[in-house]
Amino acid sequence: MEKPEIFRGTDILIPIVSLHEPGTFKEAKDYFIDLLDLYRKNNEKPRIFLFLHKFDTTDYQKELLDTNVKNAKEIFLEIFKDYDFNYMLTSIYDQDKLAKVFRDILISQYSELKTHVEKAEKQLEEIKAKVIIADISGNVIVHNVQGVSSGLTLRGDLRDFINSCNTVRENIFMSDSAKFSGHNGDGKEIELHIFKYIISVLIMKSGELERESQDKLNILLNDMSLFADLIISAHSD
Repeated sequence: MEKPEIFRGTDILIPIVSLHEPGTFKEAKDYFIDLLDLYRKNNEKPRIFLFLHKFDTTDYQKELLDTNVKNAKEIFLEIFKDYDFNYMLTSIYDQDKLAKVFRDILISQYSELKTHVEKAEKQLEEIKAKVIIADISGNVIVHNVQGVSSGLTLRGDLRDFINSCNTVRENIFMSDSAKFSGHNGDGKEIELHIFKYIISVLIMKSGELERESQDKLNILLNDMSLFADLIISAHSD
């Protein structure tokens, strides 16, 4: 194994196996076994998420794919059985699912963060405004807007808006959090809340919200501030 040192200190390991290339299964098995031996020698035990990738029938027969899935499970699930382990069938043609898988893997490393995201998903169902929660780069974490996918990036103009406001926050306000808002003559409003320079909450509404919705939105914003604090704390640890 070349440069084994790059695997030291791994918290999450994502091995990837191509279901369209069953001829590589044995080579992949040997490689993964060597890698697990390395972790054992270093007294490390990362969480493992195996991607059985190319789970699609684009230019590939379904019968062969089903056989490859069966064989891959028999070979690889046994290898990782002694670890905190899970596997997923993934495909590049299902971007929404793949992006959500990556998001869930990342937040699952910290149970408190996962709880906050799940809570936010429930809160958004009860708020009568369009709300998108993303990181400062525009990667969507959770939302209640039809046509927006969690785990994917916002469209360009909204990313530019967040980036510009973040620059103002840093260079003009010189604070780690800030709020920006704007409206037109027809009653359409947009608000952007930046928390701890890492979480952005974008709110789009038409006119004033009902009191119940506004109260729930305020609770959500407070929770996102705490969420940002937790992310910083987890990263520091």
